[in-house]
Amino acid sequence: MACVYILRCADDTYYTGWTNDLTVRLTAHNRGRGGAKYTRSRRPVQLVYCEVCPNRSEAMKRETQIKSLTREQKQSLVDTMPDKEPLTIYDTDERVCGTVARALVHRLGLRHHVCHLWLLQEKNGVLGHWIQQRAWDRPLYPGLYDLAATGHMNPDETAAEAVLRECAEEIGVRFAAEQVTEIGTVEQKYARPDGGFDHERVYVFAIRVDQDPAFSIGSEVCRMIWVPLEKFGEVVDGVPCLILEQESIPSQQFCCLHRAEWELLRQYLGYTGEPE
Repeated sequence: MACVYILRCADDTYYTGWTNDLTVRLTAHNRGRGGAKYTRSRRPVQLVYCEVCPNRSEAMKRETQIKSLTREQKQSLVDTMPDKEPLTIYDTDERVCGTVARALVHRLGLRHHVCHLWLLQEKNGVLGHWIQQRAWDRPLYPGLYDLAATGHMNPDETAAEAVLRECAEEIGVRFAAEQVTEIGTVEQKYARPDGGFDHERVYVFAIRVDQDPAFSIGSEVCRMIWVPLEKFGEVVDGVPCLILEQESIPSQQFCCLHRAEWELLRQYLGYTGEPE
C-alpha cells in the first residue's frame, strides 16, 4: 500500500509527495534529511491531506496530478480531508504533524498517542490487577481481555486527563488526578485484525486501590475480573492459559500481552513475584 500526501510548510506553501511509510517520511521532512529539497528550508511541516493508493505506480500518478493543481485547487482538496474522531499524529521525533481522522490514522499506521491503566489491588496478600473483557459487539477484539482502561487521547487532552476519562467511560469509576501515577511510556507497533496498523506511543499509568472498585461498566465492556500479577506475568512469558479459581482463559484471548509494558510495570513495582 502507498499513499500520496500534501504538507503545509512553515511558509504556508504546499508540498506534495508519495510514500510507502508516511510516519518515516514526515520524520525525514522535519529533520531536513532524506525528505525533499523543497521542504528542507521550510520546516516544520504539517500533514494536511493524504489518500491511500493501491500501489506505488498509482501513488506516483496521483502525485503528478495533484502537483499540476493550482493553489486554490489544492486547498479545495485539503478541505475534503476527513476529520471524524481526529487524532494528533507525530513523527518519530515526537514533533506534532497535524490531526488526522482516526480511521485513516489506523489504516496508514500513523504514529499517535494512547493511554493504558493498570488498576492494582492486593487481595489476601497477593498483588493483582483488574482486567476488562471487551464487549462482544466491539468492532475490534470482541470478547477479548484488555487492561482495566485503555484509549486514544483527544487532541485537547493530556495523557492523564485521557486515562481518567477512559476510566469513567469504560468502567464507570471516577478517580481523582492525584490517585493516578504515570510510570512511563513504551512504543508499540502491531498489525490490526481489521487490516490496519497501530504505531503508538503508550502512556502507561497505575492506580492502586485498597478494595474492589464500584464498577459501573459501560457498553464497551462485558465484565471486570481480578488477576494475580504472578499468573498474568506467566502468560506474558508464554504460558498458554491463565488458570484462575473459577475459569481458565487461553492466552490467545488477551490483547494486552505487551512485554515492554509489562516490564515497565515490574520496574515500577520492584516486582519479582509475590510481595514481601
